[in-house]
Amino acid sequence: MSEPARSRSSTPFTGLLDLTQQLTPRKTPRTARKILLDLQSLANDAAESHSALKRQLADVTNLTGPNRRAKKRRMRGNRATEAPEEVANPATLEDRVRKAGRHCVLERALFLFTDVHTLLATTEDANFLEATEFDTENGRIQGQLRDVVELLPVDAKDIRDQEWIGSAFSDGMNGQTSTIANRLRHGSLAVIVETLRFSDGTSATANDFNTSISRFNAFSRRIGYQPATAQAPAFYSMLKAEVLFNDYDGTMDVGKIFRGPLLLIIYVSILRGPEGAKDLFETNTRALPRGPLTQRIYKITHTTPAAIAGCAVWAIWLLSPDTQFSAGGEGDETQIDYKHYYQTFMRQICEGLRDRADWALELFLHWDGVLFPNADDSLGNAPSVNRQAVDADISAMDDAFRAATQRRTPSTEPDGSHTAQFSPLSQPARYTPSASPTPARTQGRNNGGRNGRSQTSRGGSSQSGPALRSPARAPTTVSRRRR
Repeated sequence: MSEPARSRSSTPFTGLLDLTQQLTPRKTPRTARKILLDLQSLANDAAESHSALKRQLADVTNLTGPNRRAKKRRMRGNRATEAPEEVANPATLEDRVRKAGRHCVLERALFLFTDVHTLLATTEDANFLEATEFDTENGRIQGQLRDVVELLPVDAKDIRDQEWIGSAFSDGMNGQTSTIANRLRHGSLAVIVETLRFSDGTSATANDFNTSISRFNAFSRRIGYQPATAQAPAFYSMLKAEVLFNDYDGTMDVGKIFRGPLLLIIYVSILRGPEGAKDLFETNTRALPRGPLTQRIYKITHTTPAAIAGCAVWAIWLLSPDTQFSAGGEGDETQIDYKHYYQTFMRQICEGLRDRADWALELFLHWDGVLFPNADDSLGNAPSVNRQAVDADISAMDDAFRAATQRRTPSTEPDGSHTAQFSPLSQPARYTPSASPTPARTQGRNNGGRNGRSQTSRGGSSQSGPALRSPARAPTTVSRRRR
């Protein structure tokens, strides 16, 4: 008795099975080609059926969406939707405010002293004095408020207390810190490893940065790690963070702190790209790479206290076991309070600059001498070496011209036989020396304090003679902000 036929569902897959069973060596070439064509047709049908089933599954999954964990929406670009209707071009303004936040991280503040919304809603105190800025919490907030407001677009200053403005500014700061952290641990790491040398002459390897454990084993003492004792638990000492010093000898030398080579390497990597620090200390050219560099985008021309304090923090974080740079400022592995570190470094540098301390002025001359050799607005209050040489040439030229003018005797009535005749329309205007030298132009400079934008005269009052740059003199009062 024959076996009953099995019922099969008419799907492409059953047809494929039947055709493959028919494809035997006994089949003629013509029959085999026909079976192969039928196989290809059914395979296409099977693929289309499979895609349809996947779409149906996706539809069913979407219907049960309330039980799924919603994907976190990225807020970037959405702040403008919160702007009042009277704000013109809110999306464009949002982009410019976000750019101001990115700029803030580079030159003004790696961390804010208070919440950004609280800061921007604060009223500027007309009695604020920079001389006492770091004496009280209100003074610190007032000082930072001026730094932030100065960076904001003009059309955002009057509405800075609106929440969407503060959120856009915070987005810019957070985005910039994330970019820097990623660049230091990845994009710039090869150049950093190649360039960095520690005080004892040793260097690092790329493998030292691979994991938290490898960074701890290789660099813990470089960033001030103090093992636990019977009297105290283990902790990190900023006083013994070798990476902050140039030629560290185990002591707290104010003439060496904040001059560690890694700090300068980091700032160049931030401003000039992943390979910006290549051969930083081995060449005198220091030509800027081509392209839209951060340094060009934000018109950064000199070093600021926030840049030095920020790079000191970045240097410690880069060598630390911490895996992320938190916006709150606490290390996830070391529990180092990076925000407290930054505020401490910032206070020390700004107070030294305010008091015209030699170590502070020399610190800025050191940084600008390496990073901005042509800077005329260094907070060290001295013209660049290049500018001094140019000024010496100008002085010599002016002396020669002035001497030649003084030797010339007053001319008498010109002899008509030696005077060429010109028509009034074609005769050029003659230069006639005056009896007294022409007063020189008073050269101003971007002088001053923390941000080096206050306009003061370098040479004092105007004087006759060549326009010379007088020797750098410490002004009686110093403003460290752009005005």
